Amino acid sequence: MATLNTILFVFMILGAFVKAQRPFYAGLSPIGYPAVETDLLSNRFGEDEEAPIEVRGDGNLINRLNSLPIENQPFWYLNWKAYEALRKRPQTFQQRPNNFIDRN
Repeated sequence: MATLNTILFVFMILGAFVKAQRPFYAGLSPIGYPAVETDLLSNRFGEDEEAPIEVRGDGNLINRLNSLPIENQPFWYLNWKAYEALRKRPQTFQQRPNNFIDRN
């Protein structure tokens, strides 16, 4: 009888541990992750307009910044143009030969 009580006690404690993993107000089944929009707000009409984040879609601001001499353009705009140039033509390097794979 004592072994039956200890087995029952162990299963009750184990059940309490299992139920404690999820609070009662969270429901019985997991909900999952919320749906995330794949298209950004700036690309909602299918236009891929290259503009930095700071411009916030203002085309007139880009035109005004391009009309300024380079000395008077803001740093964030010059930095953005430099990064865009690097993204368009990334720097690649040849891989070194691998002695473990290329055994001819």
